[in-house]
Amino acid sequence: MSLMEQIKTVSVPPQQTVTEELQLIPGIWVNGKVHWVQNCTEKVIYGEELVVKLKSCHIHSKISFTKIYISNHSKVKKEIKVLVIHHNPNLTGEHFTFISPVENRIFHLANEKFFLVNGKYIGTEMKECTVHPSWNVFNAKMWSNVNKGSLVYQPMAKGPAASIFTIKMSIEPRETKKVSTWSIIGSSKNELLSMERALLKNILAFPFEK
Repeated sequence: MSLMEQIKTVSVPPQQTVTEELQLIPGIWVNGKVHWVQNCTEKVIYGEELVVKLKSCHIHSKISFTKIYISNHSKVKKEIKVLVIHHNPNLTGEHFTFISPVENRIFHLANEKFFLVNGKYIGTEMKECTVHPSWNVFNAKMWSNVNKGSLVYQPMAKGPAASIFTIKMSIEPRETKKVSTWSIIGSSKNELLSMERALLKNILAFPFEK
């Protein structure tokens, strides 16, 4: 049985519902510590002199699209990782999340709805990604080595789960860099991939980007 066939066998009680979007929680790993951006659109990391800003863009009713800006206000170059978590805090039914190595995409399945999760940084797509039960997120269990910023790899999880991917970058003094991330909702994998192809060609989402 293929992975997609296994997913389709997940039973979801029809009387239970879930909001049709995934919640985004970004984080910044720097010098062995993680700083989460929760319940706000701007965060100052005072000890590192970094500023993180989030900007949501309305691209399509089925697409949640966010740009994450990281500015270095210090006098030294910063080596960081941007962490991007997607999960559904209002989950009441079955939820299956997995990484597809063929497409290099993350997929969530909730109440017969599919979600695709991905991200981009200067033409480079997400590299390191993993899936964890929700109760592992924000604690040491998601890290294989927090001092190096390395995550424990899990390709799939059933039940309340969060997907996590990271993008590594260097930021020079007085420089600002941007990561784009999105989640797309649809009724099938093919629909999601088709919508993402259209998104990647959208100059409003990716102006002057190759």
